[in-house]
Amino acid sequence: MDWISFLTRDVAIGSILGISAAALIICWRVGSFHPVNVRLLRFFIAKDEIEDPIIKKSIADQTALVSFRMTHGVKARTIRDAQNLSQFSDRTNIPLDLIGRSGWAFNLKTLSLNPSRVPHGAWLALPGILLFVLILSTAGFSAVAASSKLLVSLKATDTWLWLSQEDARAVRPFGDRAVINKASCDKEQDAAEPPVGFHKDDRKILCELWSDPALEKHFSKELPEQRITFLVAAAIFAWYAFMSFSLLREWLAQRELRDLLEEVKKDTIESDPKPIEKNK
Repeated sequence: MDWISFLTRDVAIGSILGISAAALIICWRVGSFHPVNVRLLRFFIAKDEIEDPIIKKSIADQTALVSFRMTHGVKARTIRDAQNLSQFSDRTNIPLDLIGRSGWAFNLKTLSLNPSRVPHGAWLALPGILLFVLILSTAGFSAVAASSKLLVSLKATDTWLWLSQEDARAVRPFGDRAVINKASCDKEQDAAEPPVGFHKDDRKILCELWSDPALEKHFSKELPEQRITFLVAAAIFAWYAFMSFSLLREWLAQRELRDLLEEVKKDTIESDPKPIEKNK
């Protein structure tokens, strides 16, 4: 078998990239490189070769702790913290994934929620609005990256437009965007009123551009650069949109967890028997 050919196939490269991405996501979520370290260690040292029971148990406990972090999203640092939290979840009937989503507001040592870290309801609008704006920006930049038109500005008239080799469309955020076609250059329209968004000299300038043989070469050079630029911008906006979504999700979880803990506290008080006062 030609191993070089095998390792350079699209399927093999795709699998390697997929496994690498999965490893990065797992390590980022659990906050540790333990999963990768264990897998690398297994290439050279088998699990049965570790004879010391204390060390063997320590590695097993760390693996269990990492699995706990990955499953519930709780950043428990020791196996005892994970055990105490599991017992707390069973006793209060509060899901562990809700505690994990609450982030730093929940103290894993005292098993309590810090009220000062729970946001007011009005603050939820901030990441919500930001998320909406970032999603629209991501969609807009992605659409531009997929377009075959160049975003250019005519120096003589300071007109911004989307230019292709067949037409030019005025840049307008709202309303109808007027178009000047290359076919209109053969017609006598010098005295005609320019379309909305265009200067009266834009048609003449555009016709000169379309008649230039170097335009096609310019397109083949600038269009890929524009696509890369807008793709990078779309990726940045998408990342910030994800961060805004994570923040909104965390704040909602903190408020929900606070309400559940208050209900648990109320039920505990009601279920406790009241002390009987003795007559003096």
